[in-house]
Amino acid sequence: RDPAPPWPGRLPAPAPATVLPQPLPAVVYAADGAPVSVTGRLAVSAPPARIVLAATRGPRVDQAGRGGEVVGWAGPWPVDERWWAPAEAHRQVRFQLCLADGRALLVALSDGVWAIEAVYD
Repeated sequence: RDPAPPWPGRLPAPAPATVLPQPLPAVVYAADGAPVSVTGRLAVSAPPARIVLAATRGPRVDQAGRGGEVVGWAGPWPVDERWWAPAEAHRQVRFQLCLADGRALLVALSDGVWAIEAVYD
C-alpha cells in the first residue's frame, strides 16, 4: 500500500479554524428547493445550493432561518465509526461549503440531519 496521501475519507487541507463546541442544526437545499441527501453509495441527490440554520432551542434561536447561498462545495467524505460494533456504529458524510458572503463551513449529514460542525476563518 502506498502510505502517501490522499487517504480515503480524510478532509483536504486546510483544517477548519473554529470547531464548534456544539454543532448547529441546518438544512442544505438544492437549487430546486429540495433537501440535499446522500445515498449509501455516496451519490449526492443534487449539488448544494443553499444552507439554512434550523430552528433550535436555547441561545441560538435568533439565528434560525439564517444561512447563505452555496457558491462552491466539495465532498462527500464518509466517516464510518465503529462499524464492527453495530450497537455503537455511526455513519456520516462531511462536506465543505463555500458561501457567497465569503464564509466557508464544514458540514455533516448523519441520519438525514445536517449540522454545521466547523468554520474556516
